[in-house]
Amino acid sequence: MQSTISELTLRGSLFLSFLLATIASPLSFAEDKNRLQQSCTYNEKAMMELSPREFGQNFENGWRVVAKNNDCLEVAANLIRTYYTTNEVSAGAKRTFVWHEGQLRAEIGQYRQAIQLMEQAEKPVQRDISGWNHYVAATIAFLQSDMEKLRIHREKLAAVPKPENFNPKDADGNPIEIDWPLNLNIVDKFISCFGQTYAEVYSGCTQEKQP
Repeated sequence: MQSTISELTLRGSLFLSFLLATIASPLSFAEDKNRLQQSCTYNEKAMMELSPREFGQNFENGWRVVAKNNDCLEVAANLIRTYYTTNEVSAGAKRTFVWHEGQLRAEIGQYRQAIQLMEQAEKPVQRDISGWNHYVAATIAFLQSDMEKLRIHREKLAAVPKPENFNPKDADGNPIEIDWPLNLNIVDKFISCFGQTYAEVYSGCTQEKQP
């Protein structure tokens, strides 16, 4: 009898715990959502008044401040879209904003939207001296899990000649070393990390896979 009572007591305790967890779960989710919304807040009016350079390149202002929190990447992507659809920006600036929005959406697994955006980020062929379009195409191929296309654009990017006037300098005017072609190291990472997510590639891709 003692054993039976103990079993009934244990079952009752487990059921009560389950019931309390079930009842509390919606409240917990709501609290988590509220905390997330608060952590991702920003002054939209002030954001929209920033210059394209301040909004896009300053790590203390603009969308990058919001994106510092990995839980806010979608909010940051939506902010970028709001900025370039609200303000008049140059074609080049819009191309950059569209690309960054695409990258953020790729990071959170929104591949279809990311691909649509990245397709709009290509440069006019006559102005593409760095192989940017091959980098874009390689990125899209990675998101589409198309290794053949990825390798084709990797080779095309690797074959881009270095311009004679390519002499990058830092803010103080000192020469700096930058590997050429630009972004080839990222494309190589897409290949070595093929089969993993876009976010994993950029976070280090510790477990590399070779198809």
